[in-house]
Amino acid sequence: MSQSTGKLFICCIIFLQFFTAGYCQTISPDSQYIIISAGQQYATSERHQQKWGEHYRKEWNEPVRIKIAMLDTLGGGVTPYQAGGGRQSKTLRLRNANNREYVLRSIDKSFGKALPEIAQGTFVETIIDDQASIAHPYAALTIPSMAKAAGIFHTQPVIVYIPKQKRLGEYNDEYGDKLYLFEQRPDENWDEADNFGNSKKIIGTEKLLEKLLEDNEKKVDQAAYVRARLFDMMIGDWGRHEDQWRWAETQKNGRTIYQPIPRDRDQVYTMFDGSRTGFLLSVAGLDHLQSFDHTIKDVTIYNFPSRNLDRLMTNEMTQEQWMAIAKDLQQRISDHVITDAIKKMPPEVFPLSGQEIVDKIRSRRDQLHEYARSYYLFLAKAVDIPGSDKKELFDIEQKDDHVSLTIYK
Repeated sequence: MSQSTGKLFICCIIFLQFFTAGYCQTISPDSQYIIISAGQQYATSERHQQKWGEHYRKEWNEPVRIKIAMLDTLGGGVTPYQAGGGRQSKTLRLRNANNREYVLRSIDKSFGKALPEIAQGTFVETIIDDQASIAHPYAALTIPSMAKAAGIFHTQPVIVYIPKQKRLGEYNDEYGDKLYLFEQRPDENWDEADNFGNSKKIIGTEKLLEKLLEDNEKKVDQAAYVRARLFDMMIGDWGRHEDQWRWAETQKNGRTIYQPIPRDRDQVYTMFDGSRTGFLLSVAGLDHLQSFDHTIKDVTIYNFPSRNLDRLMTNEMTQEQWMAIAKDLQQRISDHVITDAIKKMPPEVFPLSGQEIVDKIRSRRDQLHEYARSYYLFLAKAVDIPGSDKKELFDIEQKDDHVSLTIYK
């Protein structure tokens, strides 16, 4: 095995957020709900958990009451039109009668296709499947109310059980009888959705970068981005790479402004415990994969997956602005807001780890100003200031304690 293949081997074991089907289910008498455990297979021995982590195995194994959803009424009535997903989730895109898009993302995930061929069908694949328990199965449900209080755009996910049904059409056999996260898909026109800023045009990061190059009057709302990133640090959402964002287009004073919409909250509250898990993290050089705890050990390393966007989307922000946003978030996200949000997870699961998560978020909130200062100073060591593809004048002036740069059309 080559060195690069070996590293991929290790990275796959640790990095993945997925799990294989292992449902324990019972249909309620009224047939509107199902009693189901999302991952009964994670109820492993104490010895196994000492090696590979306790993670959120109890939460996966706990039977919870989930609503059974039919597509003719879900979201006002939706019809599937495209199957997809990456190497982890299976997804199904849907549209309603108004052509608004939604998505079903499987709670049941797999990463087998990403493994080197030599590892497929081996014990390594079994280990990877088991490591899905590092993620909290119901974490996404707890984010919207906190995001709303923080003044951050967000989706509104719900977890549903989709039985086999006629409206699934050609997708019935493959997608029926499974647990899914159902949510709005922030794309194109969502002018009736205030959680997306009532934007008539929402685009992805790749398209955004193209727009920014077209004209320097097209800008990102950098204060909103900093707000969203500090919120990420508070809730432990470390995996904020480029595809984890959508951008709502708005008009302000004759300029086109793009506001960030964070999506895919699969990584929040992640736990990387277990002796062998910790060893593999160290060997693979994945120091940014820190367990969700009362504090962040190193905020600069922790934010490594976001480094490219963070440098581009915060290059106009001052330290004073970072600190003011941190203070505002601390005031907005009260103890009550946090507790109420975490109680959005199924009531059967909250007693297992809910209060511990509440305490950790409160602690991280109280340290937001420290994270803001440290991360700003790190980013400020080297600042990239790109122009657009049009002809521009860069006016650079050395001040006593800083450099002033102005870009003119």
